[in-house]
Parts: sequence; C-alpha cells; structure tokens
Amino acid sequence: MVQIQINDANGNQVSTFKNQGNDPIAIQANDNGAPIPMCCGMGACRSCVAIVEAGLEHLDKEADGPAQMPLDENEVLTCICGVKKDTPQDAEISINCQNL
Repeated sequence: MVQIQINDANGNQVSTFKNQGNDPIAIQANDNGAPIPMCCGMGACRSCVAIVEAGLEHLDKEADGPAQMPLDENEVLTCICGVKKDTPQDAEISINCQNL
C-alpha cells in the first residue's frame, strides 16, 4: 500500500501510515495521530494546507471536490486531496503540514 508521511511545518515527522482507500489525506492523518486542522472540509479556508515534499505526482489535489482558491504547484488542501487510484503500491508521499 502507498505510504504517507506527515511532517510538521519544520519537517519533523508526526505520523507515517498506509493509504486507506478514498478518504482525504487529512481524515487519514487524523486517524493516524497527525491532527491536521480542518475548518471547512471543502477546500475553502487553507487551515489544512500542506506542502508536498515527495510524491506530488501520486496525489489528486481535488479528489474530494474542487479547491476554492489558488494554490502553488506543490501545495495541497489535505481536506480534499487524495491518492490517485493508479498510484503504484510501493509509492511514498511526504507532506509538510503548515499548521501542525
């Protein structure tokens, strides 16, 4: 299964877990000990914004709905971002959450 590593804003590892289906990254992270804040849950407030350090090509930035604001190329809103269905099972994704 795809491995996801969640880091705080300083790059310190908070949690590592295997992708769990179709849930957005923020939901999975919260279930695995990385309490990414989510206020709106629909990509409109940036409380869950993160910078992807590795594996951006494996993420669908709008898996759970469209982003309501512009993002930099390597940014994702973890409340709506998910792992692409065709991602190789040995892929690794590393995300630095700006509000952790």
